[in-house]
Amino acid sequence: MVRKVRKVRKVRPLPVRGTRRKKKTGPDRKLSDIVKEMGFRLLEKPEAPVSFVALRTVILLASAAWNAALGAPGVRERHREMLAKLDGEGRGAWPELVSGDTDLLIAGLVEFKKVHYPNDRRRIVEAEASADGSVRIHWVEEVEDGEDGKVVAAAFGSVGSGATATIPGGSHPIADRLVANMKRVEREKVVSLPAVVAGRAAADEMQRTVASWGTLAGMHPARAAYVYAQNQVSVMSEQLTSLKEMAPLAELVSAAEELYRPGGPPVSPLTTSYFTCWAFFDACVGPAGETIGTTILEVGAAFGMNAELLRLIRQMQESRMGIYEYEGTRGGLVILRDVVSSAVCHAVAPPSHRGERGELWYARVLPPPHPDGLEHVVFTTPYLLLEPGLGEWQAYFRRTLPDGPKQARLDAYERHMKYGPARDYWNEFVLEGYVNYRPDFVYLRGLPDVPESRPHSRVNFERSLR
Repeated sequence: MVRKVRKVRKVRPLPVRGTRRKKKTGPDRKLSDIVKEMGFRLLEKPEAPVSFVALRTVILLASAAWNAALGAPGVRERHREMLAKLDGEGRGAWPELVSGDTDLLIAGLVEFKKVHYPNDRRRIVEAEASADGSVRIHWVEEVEDGEDGKVVAAAFGSVGSGATATIPGGSHPIADRLVANMKRVEREKVVSLPAVVAGRAAADEMQRTVASWGTLAGMHPARAAYVYAQNQVSVMSEQLTSLKEMAPLAELVSAAEELYRPGGPPVSPLTTSYFTCWAFFDACVGPAGETIGTTILEVGAAFGMNAELLRLIRQMQESRMGIYEYEGTRGGLVILRDVVSSAVCHAVAPPSHRGERGELWYARVLPPPHPDGLEHVVFTTPYLLLEPGLGEWQAYFRRTLPDGPKQARLDAYERHMKYGPARDYWNEFVLEGYVNYRPDFVYLRGLPDVPESRPHSRVNFERSLR
């Protein structure tokens, strides 16, 4: 995999705002004031009125820089996706900023924090901006052993319109505790040599169970990239879920394995590719919605995992299952149209399928693994939805998704397909809708909210006993 070298362009230095009085620089100063000061350094005209979208943007970038300077890169790693969600009205903030290069802007603020607030260990959990220009920061204090104190929630300094934009600070309690404990062990250097040897041996053994380079070389490059990333996630998952911090996630996945016996028909309609993606990237716990995938991302970022591998794992973490209409093939790729967003993609899929236009697929379609790539990847074994047809599925989404602006509806669709209204919602749909299978496809029938339409629903089972 060859990384594209980005041309570095010259950008003017960040403006330094003059002040009439010396500001506090210690932890006694309100963190909201500091973050706002840092964010306003990114504005072309910091003394001029600022639009709400620009305010939200600079507060996000300042929060990302602050946490990155503390060694917590979660927001920095995800800031582009978060910016896209903030700009729901389609008005970009870049004309008001000194640069559109967010990595450069964050890097400058990281250095600013290290110079001016080197000993301030408050870590941002959440940042909010109101339409009247007020900023509110929720933060935790890192204590000496590397763990966190309780969250401090600050109130807005003035009462404005009440319109706010929440910017998540990337707090992941499980991952944070795990990283803190791992760093503490690393600092203390009190490690059992037999444990290290055993751990390395186990890791080596697990690596031998994943796809070989020869196997990957025989795949389409786009698929091979994701298979490699999935293999590494599998190995890391085996190691991390044995730790006490990961018990909630380990117990959740273990219970689901016991219930569904995944592996594909005839043993179970939940295929290995479907279930492992659900287990790694969708099965979540706690208010932060942590998954095995988000934990691996936090641990990997904290301990220097390869940036390209992190990027691929993040794309898999952000993926979800979807309902797609098959529109034929072109150049060896299948053409799929998302039935809700209407987005069309050309994807690598099982070569043996000879489908009919208009058939519906339930599958996890991943974006191109390389920034300049065009080929999406149907990563899970596709489920073919025999019936009902497109009209009934569109009616299902009209019933299920809330009315509102287009973007809000699409966001709700993303959440619905990834998490469902209940944790096992989509697992139950697959289990109860199963009809038949072929080596590369599994056939389903029915709708998730109409039990009578699914062949193996409890309703139909009870009817068969009468």
